[in-house]
Amino acid sequence: MNWTSDSYYFTKLKKEELFELIHFYLRTTAEYYNLDDSHNEEYTYHYKNLLGEDLSFFDNSIYYVLRDRKLHNIHASIRITYWDRETILPIQKLFSVTKEELLSLKLNHYWHIGRFIISKRIEGQRISILKKMLFDAFFPPYSLDKGLIIAECDKKLVNTLLRLGIPSYELGSPIIYLYSETLPIYIKTEWLDFFIQKNKAAQYGLTNSSDSDNFTLKAKDMGFQNNNGENMLSN
Repeated sequence: MNWTSDSYYFTKLKKEELFELIHFYLRTTAEYYNLDDSHNEEYTYHYKNLLGEDLSFFDNSIYYVLRDRKLHNIHASIRITYWDRETILPIQKLFSVTKEELLSLKLNHYWHIGRFIISKRIEGQRISILKKMLFDAFFPPYSLDKGLIIAECDKKLVNTLLRLGIPSYELGSPIIYLYSETLPIYIKTEWLDFFIQKNKAAQYGLTNSSDSDNFTLKAKDMGFQNNNGENMLSN
């Protein structure tokens, strides 16, 4: 069984839709903190910064977005990225976490998750939408196994993940970023077992396996996995 709704549908973002996504992400973030989302200098700075990040991540990522069936506007989003270990991650810039620190666990696969937000205006189905988005984003890392998911995460979301059975490890102290208390964290893919197994019956669809297969091909193309699923490079 897969998630369905009469009012909304999930789809994947196209590259030419990144502009729409970034505006939605910044506008929704501002709404959560009752801030003016007008296009001032701060907004322009964040817009250019986030767009630059997403353009560099896009080819190795899947963006899951929730749109309404009437106007097809974005109401929620999440991005999962297979990290090539070369592209600079936000956690490196914001928290001065080094590449060596991130690779020190010597795992096969490294991921980055971001752009996770749900519109404040959605009043119903928030929990089911939350679980569906997390399931879709976490399923490929879980399927490839022996991996590490890296994130810059709102402290409240870290607590929400824990309540859902997803523990995380904090790599440093929080900072205020995009108006919220943000933590540098990682999640080992083995820590996802409880969440994936608990939600698989309700959330799994064939596209989840297809997305995992696509990421497996990316890992092979980058030289991080051979045809037997074995790690090809040491960290």
